[in-house]
Amino acid sequence: MPVHTDEAVNASILGGMLEGKRYEYDPVDRHGPTLYFATYPLVRCLGVHSLAELEAWELRLVPAVFGTALLAALLLLRPGLTPGVLLATSLWLGLGAPFVYYGRYWIHETLFVLLTAMMIGAAWRYLRDGQRGSSILAGASAGALLATKETAVVALTGAFVSLVAVRLLGAPLALPARRSAARDISIGIAAAVATAMLLFASLGRNPHGVIDALESMGHAAARAGGQGHEKTPLAYLQWLLVPGIRSVPWCGWTLAAFGIPGAVLAWRRRRTDSLPIFLLAYTAAALCIYSAIPYKTPWLELNFLTPGAVIAGIGLSSLCSSLAGSAGRAASFVLLAGLVAVLASETRRLCFTYPSDPGNPLAYSPTVHDAERLAARVEGIVAGTPAPRGVVAVVGADIWPLPWYLRHCRNVGYWDEVPSSRVLAAVVSSAALYEKTANTLGPGWKQEIYGLRPEVLVVLFCRPDPGEAPNTP
Repeated sequence: MPVHTDEAVNASILGGMLEGKRYEYDPVDRHGPTLYFATYPLVRCLGVHSLAELEAWELRLVPAVFGTALLAALLLLRPGLTPGVLLATSLWLGLGAPFVYYGRYWIHETLFVLLTAMMIGAAWRYLRDGQRGSSILAGASAGALLATKETAVVALTGAFVSLVAVRLLGAPLALPARRSAARDISIGIAAAVATAMLLFASLGRNPHGVIDALESMGHAAARAGGQGHEKTPLAYLQWLLVPGIRSVPWCGWTLAAFGIPGAVLAWRRRRTDSLPIFLLAYTAAALCIYSAIPYKTPWLELNFLTPGAVIAGIGLSSLCSSLAGSAGRAASFVLLAGLVAVLASETRRLCFTYPSDPGNPLAYSPTVHDAERLAARVEGIVAGTPAPRGVVAVVGADIWPLPWYLRHCRNVGYWDEVPSSRVLAAVVSSAALYEKTANTLGPGWKQEIYGLRPEVLVVLFCRPDPGEAPNTP
C-alpha cells in the first residue's frame, strides 16, 4: 500500500527528530506530539537515524502495536464485560476492515482510539474499585489524548455527556468515600495536565509548546469547518452501509445487525449495569458529534466504531448464549464462522487487494502508484547525470507525499518557484505552477506527467536523451 500523504508529513517530522532536530509542536496545521514520541524509540531501536533510512513497514509497525494494545485495553472493562463479550468484540476490532485498514496507516487515529479506550476503561475501574492507580491511569491517558489530536475535545465531551446520561437514567454509578474521591480525582486531573504539558513541551525542551497548545484550539475550530474536507452529516453512514464497487460493507452491516440487540440489552439492564449503557451513550454521542462537524475523513469512524463494536459484542454474545444444547452450539459455531468469513472477505478486498482504489470507501485521497514510478525516474535521472550533478528542484505546495518517495535522493530541494541560482538536473512542478515553471525553464526540456493522488498531477521537466526532441504534455 503506497504511503499516504499524512504518513509522509508525519515521517518528515520524525525524520527531523532522528537527525537531531528538536521537535516543536506546530499548532496551525499539525496534530500533537504523542505519535512521534511513541514512535521515536522504536525506530531508533531498529537502527534508524534519518528520514532516508526509514522504511514504511517500520513506521506501520507502530499502529499495528497500538491496534493489538487496543484489544488488551478491553481487559480494563472486566468484569463489567464478560469474556464472551470481549471475545465477540475482538472479532470486529481484529478483523473489521476499518480497523485493519487504518491499523496499517502511520497516522494518529489508532493511537487516539487506544488512549480513549484506556481513559474510559481506567475511569470505569476507578468508579468500581476506588483504586488511586486507576484514577492516575485515566488522567495520564486523558493527558496523552489531548497531546495526540485536537479531537480529544470530542472524546472528553462525549464521555461527559454519556456520564450525565447514565446518571439521569438511574444506572448504578457509585463513587468511593467523598473525601477520598475528591482527592483521587484531583490527582487524576493533575496527572492529565502534567502529561499533556510534558508532551507539548517536548519533554521539557520546548516550554513554549504549552502556549502553542492553548492557541491550537482556535485553529482546530477553523479546521472543523471543513477546509476542503466538508461532507454531509450522513457521510459516515454512507461510507459504512452503502455498498461500494469493491466490496459489500460487511463490517458496517454486521455492527448494525448485532449492535441493535446489544443496544436493547444495554437499555434493559441500565438500572443494574452502568457500563453497557455508558458505552451505548458514548457511541451515540461520538457519532452525533462527528456527523455534525463538517470536517470528515473516514478514519474518524474508529472513534464511534470502537465502542460500537462492544455493543455489537454484547448482542452477539447474548445471542450465542441463548442457543442451548448441541444444536445451539452448532448454530453458534456456524454464526461465528460466517461472521469471520464475511469480515475477512471485506478486509481482504479493501485492505490488501484494492487499498488505493477510488472505489474503496476507506481510501481517502490515497497515493497512487505513479508516485513510485516518478521517484524511480528521478533517481535514474540523478544517477545518469554527469558530475558535478545538478539538483532536482521540486516546485509548489501540493507535492506530498513526494518528500517521502524522494528521501533517498540527496540532490533534491523544495522551493516555491524554480531556483535561478542552481544547476538543475530536473524539475518537478505542481500543476498549479506548471505554466510559470515552463516559462522559466524555456525550451529544451522534456515534460512527463505523473499522478500523486486522485486528480493531483505533477509535471517532471528533464533533459531529453541524446537524439530525443523536447516535448510538451
